[in-house]
This record gives sequence, structure tokens and C-alpha cells, in this order.
Amino acid sequence: MTGLVLSCEHASWQLPPDVDLGVPSDVVSSQAGWDHGAFEIVEQLGEALGLPVHAGAFTRMFVDLNRPPDHPDVIPRNSYGAVVPGNAHLSPGDRAQRLALFHQPYWDAIRREVAARLHDRGACLQFSSHSFDPSLDPAQRTYEVGVLYDPAHAFEAELAERLMFQLRRAGLDVRANQPYTGLGPAICTALRTELAGKRYAGIELETSHAVTYRHGGCARIAAAVLPFLEQL
Repeated sequence: MTGLVLSCEHASWQLPPDVDLGVPSDVVSSQAGWDHGAFEIVEQLGEALGLPVHAGAFTRMFVDLNRPPDHPDVIPRNSYGAVVPGNAHLSPGDRAQRLALFHQPYWDAIRREVAARLHDRGACLQFSSHSFDPSLDPAQRTYEVGVLYDPAHAFEAELAERLMFQLRRAGLDVRANQPYTGLGPAICTALRTELAGKRYAGIELETSHAVTYRHGGCARIAAAVLPFLEQL
């Protein structure tokens, strides 16, 4: 059996109380600030499976939970072309405090649950839900779903192939490692390195906004993914 950890790093475009990054609300609520529909998909999966979902509470413009703590864009000055004035002149102390209060607890919580699943099941899949804006590259981003993984990681690649088979069986247009590679800076790739030699797999699902903004689109994706997760 394979244990399962569900996560959504860019679940919200909200800001903490009394925080103003100097970005208009329509920009914060765009792809620059969060992944539309990503939480709705994984929330439905969590409810169906009886599992909790690790979800980011605030916009990626405040802290990007899908970047390692030492990554230059973990507190971005620019997000998808949108300038973030409130992050331009943070002192080292303010930066460290923000990471300690908002980034580290999230990563540590996932680390603990992954470790528990590895201990009690011997293997663990972290399923991380994201979404992408097809208008950023309309000529290439014509598909509905991308599955990001490391093809060189045999256990992970096997699970990813099974997931893509299930998605295609449900009639979805799927691509492997698009619109991003499965090797870029992310919590899944970081844990893959930290847990080298263990049966950990970190797969990111990227759903097009052409699907998430469609009535019933998120439910369709969740329904397509669910049989794969239930088999684990």
C-alpha cells in the first residue's frame, strides 16, 4: 500500500490581516497570486478519501510555499510579470521572520505527514494540486491537464504513468511535464532530494484554467483522479 499526502501550495489569493503589498486586488486574484481551482479539486479528493489537505492560506505574492526557503522567489519581487512593491525592500530580519512564521510550518507539517506515511505504509505519494493560465502561451497550452514528475525516479514515474492513463481514460487531454518540468524548484522536488533512497513520490497536477473556470470543471478533474488515488 502507498500512503497519500494531499497538498495545494497556491490555494488562496488572500493576504494576512493588515498586510498591503501594494498590488491591486484584481492582480492578486489572478494567476500572479494563486492557482484558480487547484484547491477545489484537491478538496473534493480529500473529502472523498477522508484525508486532510495541506493548503496555503495566503497568496504566493506574500510567501510562495512551492519554493524552497533559499530560493530567490520564495518572497517574490515579481510574480508572473506583476511587480510586488511590498517585497522590494524587506530587511533580512523581516524576510527570515516571514519565512519562519508562514513557510517553515507548512513544509514541516508536510514533512511530518510524509514521514508518518513512509513509516506506516513503506511508501508515500504527495499529490500536489496546481493550475495554469493557458493565455500565457496559447499556442502551446492547448491541453487540459499536465502531470509533473521526475522520469528518472522509477517509483514516481510508474505512479505518474498510471495517473495519466486514468486521466486519458476519463477523456482528458493530458501532457507529461507540461507546462513546467517535474524538476523545477518545488516542495515535491525538494522532498524527493531529502528522501532519496525512500519510496517517496511527489507528483504535481497542473489543471488548465480553461477547465477550472468551466462549470463543473474542477469536479470533472477530481472525479477522473479519484480512482487512481483509491487504488493506492
